[in-house]
Amino acid sequence: MPFGYSVHLQKKGYKTITIDEHVRYLTYFFAFIDAKYKRKKELVEITPADIKDFLRSRTDSKPQTINKIISIMKRFFDYAWHEGKVAVDPAQKIAYVPIEKNYQDILTYDQLLTMEAAYLASDEPLKRKCICILTAAGLRPDEFAIKMDEIITEADKVKIYVSKPSHERILTFANERADTLNKFIETRQSFIYLLSSTDRSGKEKPLQRMTLTINLRKISEYFQMETPLTTNAVRKAKAHYLLEMMTYEDAADELGIDKISLMKLTAD
Repeated sequence: MPFGYSVHLQKKGYKTITIDEHVRYLTYFFAFIDAKYKRKKELVEITPADIKDFLRSRTDSKPQTINKIISIMKRFFDYAWHEGKVAVDPAQKIAYVPIEKNYQDILTYDQLLTMEAAYLASDEPLKRKCICILTAAGLRPDEFAIKMDEIITEADKVKIYVSKPSHERILTFANERADTLNKFIETRQSFIYLLSSTDRSGKEKPLQRMTLTINLRKISEYFQMETPLTTNAVRKAKAHYLLEMMTYEDAADELGIDKISLMKLTAD
């Protein structure tokens, strides 16, 4: 891919299959522009109208695919702008296509797992993907204060120790969850916490409840949910899911609570 974009994605840690997808759609785009103007248009000459015309030409594409293309365009031209290859980012104000989703009706854990898989396959921020994984695992807000020394990384798994005064448990993540967590963990070696922020003095502090709420709202917006996700709603959905396949004792242990708390959580 010209303009050094493929190398840029490789340095960012993108998988080969993702890089190939970016290159493929950008190749389609530039071929469309060449055919439209009957010449090779310089990168600095690309306009928002060119991008919109290309999107309109994709008449056989689903809304989800159109949004994927828009995401690729935004990422590419943001890179081009930061590299000084364009003076103005032509993709910056291109709007995503609204998608009808039914997740907001009754939130089930099966739906949450489907959402989680889709989110991990997206181009959303890596930190927010980790928040999505931990939320789907059923963590409470105060349990997001995970220290780096409470994490064990293996070739294909990530194990996180979650400690509470009344309960201790180890969460094990594999496959895409482990891949995502490992990528983020690699960027956190000099930090105390897996998820954190800094105060005005520059001191690191664990992820704050308000920051968690904001990120869950962003995830909800990605899926056009009318009601934003909350850790309590996810835990409630997971509790019902677990009780379909295990005892109250085992389900409570999985969620890090006692049986009474589990009964209250699943009460209508």
